[in-house]
Amino acid sequence: MLTRAGALLLATAAALAAPAWLLGLVELWVLAGAAVLVVGLALAWTWLRGEPAIEIRRVVHPTRVHVGRTARVEVTATGGARRATPVVTLVDPIDGRRGARLRLAPIGSGEVRRAAYRLPTRTRGELHIGPMSVEVDDPLGLARRTATVAERVRVVVLPHVEPIPSAPAPTGSQPLAGHAGRPAAGRAGDEFHSLRPYVVGDDIRRVHWPSTASAGDLVVRQDEEPRQGRVTVALDVEQSRAAAATFEAMVSAAASVAAAHWRRGDIVRLVTSANEDTGWVTGQAAFDGLLELLALVHRTGRSDLDRVLSTTDAGSDTLVVVGGDLPDEVVASIGRRRARRHGHRAGLTTVRFLDRPVPRTGPGRTARVIDVVPGASFPATWAAGVA
Repeated sequence: MLTRAGALLLATAAALAAPAWLLGLVELWVLAGAAVLVVGLALAWTWLRGEPAIEIRRVVHPTRVHVGRTARVEVTATGGARRATPVVTLVDPIDGRRGARLRLAPIGSGEVRRAAYRLPTRTRGELHIGPMSVEVDDPLGLARRTATVAERVRVVVLPHVEPIPSAPAPTGSQPLAGHAGRPAAGRAGDEFHSLRPYVVGDDIRRVHWPSTASAGDLVVRQDEEPRQGRVTVALDVEQSRAAAATFEAMVSAAASVAAAHWRRGDIVRLVTSANEDTGWVTGQAAFDGLLELLALVHRTGRSDLDRVLSTTDAGSDTLVVVGGDLPDEVVASIGRRRARRHGHRAGLTTVRFLDRPVPRTGPGRTARVIDVVPGASFPATWAAGVA
């Protein structure tokens, strides 16, 4: 195929041929013919040269990266068994755009060249890299031969996660304690609870020997089971309640809250007002899926936060709602419904990202409301609100 320079030279030849025919100027015919001949020789050179004998290995590390973190594409080129390659250019599109262009010097048989470039991770979302192609130009840069050398790769840029404390659990929570949960929750705790007589099947390592000696019978130590709460994080995706930049802060906040409770050992669930639901997350792969959902979530024109919450918060002892400029009546409605189901131990925290510099103070609040005003730090506002 012709390069841009080759196409321009061919167009120049056509432009010279027109006045040469009209005016009968032999010199212009010679120039036009020479231009066509050069382009033809360039095409013949690239065709006869064939595809370069080169093997490309491309590695993307990592394929899941948080916003602002470093992600690299590493390319290893190995020369084939035939003659040395010419100068080649590796082209790796990113999301259909131009992407990266890597120029490699000639590679002899068995020689290895390495190159790398960084991926853009300024915004969350999905990146499609490739397919990578190799380009070989003729010495004049008029013709080009292209071949695909690496397939398409998908990279997910996850939302930024801030180190924040988890929301305090309400007293008397864990309505589903003892039910199926995270594998780590099956271990015995390390806080002493009581002593009890030994029964067949108890671990002999749990025997409390001083008490056994005084009682004359085997006594085992009963430790307190580690706490494991159930936390639902609800994200409001109503487009009218948050601008694009504000929504990105909301997504980061939802990811930070979910990660804080996951680190604490809680079972986490994520729902959105567009009726997206991860279900209860009990394993690392499922939590990675939760973060991926947040990486791909977007605002919608129509959603129903109250309806979604009415069907998803029943099994959670803690509910964290992350929204934009939620009206006071919506916040009050969520609080009343939560209080009816859970009594005074509602375990509800509502985070609002407001578009005004002064937080609102609505009357009759039955739960914790944290207002993040423009210019304020979410981690600091959250920490103060849950303290």
